Amino acid sequence: MTLEITKKEVEKLIKIRENDTVKNHFLTVISRDFQAKGEITSNKIKFWKQGFWNMSTYPIFIFEFNSENHLINITDKINPIGKIFNLIILIPIIFLIVIQFINGSNLIDNWLPFTLFGIILLLLILIVQKVYNFEKQNQLEKIYALLDIETEEKNAEKEWSYKKIITRIFMYPFCIGLILLAIFLLFPDGKIIYAIACLAIAGAYLFSDIKILIGKKTTANNGSRCTSP
Repeated sequence: MTLEITKKEVEKLIKIRENDTVKNHFLTVISRDFQAKGEITSNKIKFWKQGFWNMSTYPIFIFEFNSENHLINITDKINPIGKIFNLIILIPIIFLIVIQFINGSNLIDNWLPFTLFGIILLLLILIVQKVYNFEKQNQLEKIYALLDIETEEKNAEKEWSYKKIITRIFMYPFCIGLILLAIFLLFPDGKIIYAIACLAIAGAYLFSDIKILIGKKTTANNGSRCTSP
């Protein structure tokens, strides 16, 4: 991290100055104003901006400065409303797993719900992390451009790399299969919880992946312009 970036330069990123509190982040989420906000203290600046593709779980960037007010480090964390939002998503799945465990003491006989809910929980955790990292990287690249920070060039994995293409070749048919299974087998048989679980798995993955792909395309189309992060 270069020492040439000063605190004054980082302060210019902030359009609205406010404290990093649950209340302020809640107002940011519901207002959808997309303005750059931040909190300034003696040796730190917290900066956040609601993302167009990620309105709830946007990152907070923490800029740290030395005694001469030169930038020495940038870290990030998810905003408190984003943490609550993730818990709202994950807690019901964990609750269903616990209920299945309580109602079915025989693990062998109840392997299907345990496996199904376990897969849902794992996929949701991966999806939440993937969406957060995507938004973080997009904003961080814009911040680096505005501050003229030079970083070591990394070979970032593209969304249409061989690895991701192969993953989609397996995951898209798998998700479509889960949707068909829910519609034509589980719902007619009255297995509502299983059907909803299958739709949740397929829908969450397809929605997040397509959303990220669209976001990548939008970012690429606007890449030549230098705008506020």
